[in-house]
Formats: sequence, C-alpha cells, structure tokens
Amino acid sequence: MTQILVVDDNPMIRKLLGMALSRHFSVCEAQDSAAALSAIQRNKPEIIFLDIMMPSANEGLDLLDRLKSDPQTKDILVAMVTSRADPGDRALAMAKGADGFFSKPFHLDAITQWAAERLRPRTGTGTK
Repeated sequence: MTQILVVDDNPMIRKLLGMALSRHFSVCEAQDSAAALSAIQRNKPEIIFLDIMMPSANEGLDLLDRLKSDPQTKDILVAMVTSRADPGDRALAMAKGADGFFSKPFHLDAITQWAAERLRPRTGTGTK
C-alpha cells in the first residue's frame, strides 16, 4: 500500500491532510523534522507533504535539503505546504528540489489528486 507522510507542527493540519489522504493511501504523521526522519526510516513513504515553517524558521526547507541530498531519500516526492503568502517561498522550495507546492488554505481534493497522479506511473494505480 502506498505510504504518505504528513509533516506539520500544527496538529489540525496533520489531521485534516491525514483524513483526506487516508481515503486512498496509508498515511503517517510527524510533528517536526526529527519525528519525520524517524517515520521515513520506519515507513518508507513515497510522498511527503512537508510544512515549510515549523518550530524553527526554515525547518521544512532544511529537511527538504537533507532529503534531496541523501541517496536513500532523494527519490521521495516532496510537496511543500505553507500558510505564508510569500511568492519567494515557492521558487525557493522548487529550486531546492520540491516536487509540488501548496499554499494554505489548500483544496484537499487537489492534494489527493496531485498524489494520485504522481504515483500512477510508479505503482500502476496510485490508490489502495
């Protein structure tokens, strides 16, 4: 079953994304980078939805850098999520290797569809 990891310091966002995505995928959650790295080792997700702004200012972007520079995790699809309206965030995230970008408030159907479309070529269906 396709595994998706949601990383956000806001428990409501984790729950919202988790509920929407769990209709089609297996979802695990992490509240920060340390928990995310542990979850990645345990669950081997194919997609990570990663908040840019967590407890430290650029924690999400720092984790993105780490994931994309590590041969073990560089192929995991990473979609950044943010509540900031700064257009520079999108450009910076994409330059660092993000595969997608969603601004809060986001449309849950769009996120689910994005995940299914990205996984279809890899797994055949993109759903359970």
